[in-house]
Amino acid sequence: MIVSRLDIGGDWTFGKGRANYATKSEAIGQSVVTRLRSFTDDWFADIDHGIPWIELLGAKNTRDRILAEIEQSVLNTDGVRSIELLRINSVDIHRRASISIRVIDIYDQRIDKTVSVTP
Repeated sequence: MIVSRLDIGGDWTFGKGRANYATKSEAIGQSVVTRLRSFTDDWFADIDHGIPWIELLGAKNTRDRILAEIEQSVLNTDGVRSIELLRINSVDIHRRASISIRVIDIYDQRIDKTVSVTP
């Protein structure tokens, strides 16, 4: 697997040739983060792609549904074999969420990520 590397702000990197591409476990980890930051109705080519964050974070008692949506999205990410840890660290009054996840990839590597989602 090969994907364009993202900078700290989440934008694609350019100008360094092959150094701008992530491979293997790094690429899988980046794909997991990208999928978790994807919102439904946000991509014209597939409005069902992503997680319905606005709906989920705007309602009460949705913790189980959030976990199910995350699990489904991550397990459908190319290169992810299993989820070892999934935790919602916080959801604040501004509907910002912090999620910790550990996946096992097809290279038998553990990938730990903490992702912030802001609707």
